[in-house]
Amino acid sequence: MKSHDLQRRLLLLEPQTRSALFSYRQAQVLFADEAEKTLYQALRRHQKNGIIEQVCKGVWQNPMSRYIENDTRLEELALLLRPDHYNVVSLETVLSQASVISQQMFAYLTVMTTGQSKCFKTPFGTLELTHTKRKLTELSRYKVPPGHRLPWVGVDVAYRDLKRVGRNVDLVDEEVLEEILSGTSSVTTGVNH
Repeated sequence: MKSHDLQRRLLLLEPQTRSALFSYRQAQVLFADEAEKTLYQALRRHQKNGIIEQVCKGVWQNPMSRYIENDTRLEELALLLRPDHYNVVSLETVLSQASVISQQMFAYLTVMTTGQSKCFKTPFGTLELTHTKRKLTELSRYKVPPGHRLPWVGVDVAYRDLKRVGRNVDLVDEEVLEEILSGTSSVTTGVNH
């Protein structure tokens, strides 16, 4: 596969994904005419030449993409890494957004997933996936807020998740949490649920 062919096919993928990221699985579909071994070698060669950049194992980004600066790249990455599982933004990300914890979560996304737990450090931030055993019926009721790619849970659920997985709750401002849960807070999360 030549570099111009790679770029051309990645441009064909963009209208469907609205993302600069692509997975090996997507590359297999885009280049169905390539043998698997040849495809992987070609992707590695194009990565070495700077045509594409590896984000983590099995995921690359197209630096020429119009979506390269998407604020939702960590959410997009979760979808690519756990495509067969349910993923929701929760834990410290939601609590930080709502000012329930003072620690700001810049370029760090915490996601509950029905898939395997793992932390991914990427050029554009860190994605932390934490396994949940919650039922799909419960997880599927959360909505994807405008401008996002994954559903976000509410503050109450994020706090319960934090305790459920044994995270440090010392950073939680109990007063702000109580105000939000009782509906008397003027703080908004920036995400509608």
